[in-house]
Amino acid sequence: MKTTILLFSFFAQLAFANTTDVITPSESEKKEYLAYNRQIIQSSSECIQNYWKTHVEFFNKHKVSKYYGSNNPNLKTRDQRIAALKKAGAPTSLVDQLESTSCIGMARACMKQAFLGTKNEVIKDLWNRMDKILVANGADGSVLANNLQTLGWKILYWNPKPEENTSWDKQDVKNLTGVKVVKWDSGIKNSKGEFVYHSGWGMHASRYREVMKKDKYYVSKIDDKTTLVNFGSVLPESFKRAPFFFGVAHAGYHVFPGFYGEVIEAHSSRQLDSINNMERGAFNPLNGGSPMWSKTEWYRSGIVAVPPEF
Repeated sequence: MKTTILLFSFFAQLAFANTTDVITPSESEKKEYLAYNRQIIQSSSECIQNYWKTHVEFFNKHKVSKYYGSNNPNLKTRDQRIAALKKAGAPTSLVDQLESTSCIGMARACMKQAFLGTKNEVIKDLWNRMDKILVANGADGSVLANNLQTLGWKILYWNPKPEENTSWDKQDVKNLTGVKVVKWDSGIKNSKGEFVYHSGWGMHASRYREVMKKDKYYVSKIDDKTTLVNFGSVLPESFKRAPFFFGVAHAGYHVFPGFYGEVIEAHSSRQLDSINNMERGAFNPLNGGSPMWSKTEWYRSGIVAVPPEF
């Protein structure tokens, strides 16, 4: 029996993201950013933690999530959300308290709040320019990481156990065998319109070789290919000092912001009555931690952007 899932326009980002799509801040703009860096990072960190606190409190009280997946086709309209609340046994009066979210959506909202919260025109302009590029590239997490890099952030390649790359590749493809595409914007499919393969999956081995030989992952230039490589299930203490980081898996498909070695991630297509619309855990992808896996998406390598000074 085939598993049916919805694959929306966020797949397009993998086809169109461009490593050259970055801002070119002047030296004075970089200096201005660094003056506000700690404030921006602290604000971003507090924001994702507040998302998590609000999510847990709301779900515990109402048994539905305040944050619903922005790509769930059954929750697109107000009437659909009212119907979902009714089905879950929750008061339909909650409908106007619900907010849509996604992995990139939550991270983007928190970073926007942090940049604009400085009330500094230079910093606000830097964010607006970066965000414009992000939107133009299908909200690809790698593109935002690349733009942060122009402001002094470092991009680290993460892969907890490279010796497993080949077996992970096989598992990725096996997980997607028989998955039928309901809606498709880009990628590789067969004559029946069924999902066959996509560059975000099954490429751990080739991405690893590219990083090691060319210091490049997908569309990102790698600054550090040792700190988060082969760490197994023990995250390096040096990485845990960063009060905020911006992680990416599956070549830009999934985003997982975090703080001090912990991850808080949102999901774009889960059900309203699922507490797992948002998840939290240690950055420990091979030992039951984050980024969390689904039935078809196993996140096991990618990049992480870490701010200056940490």
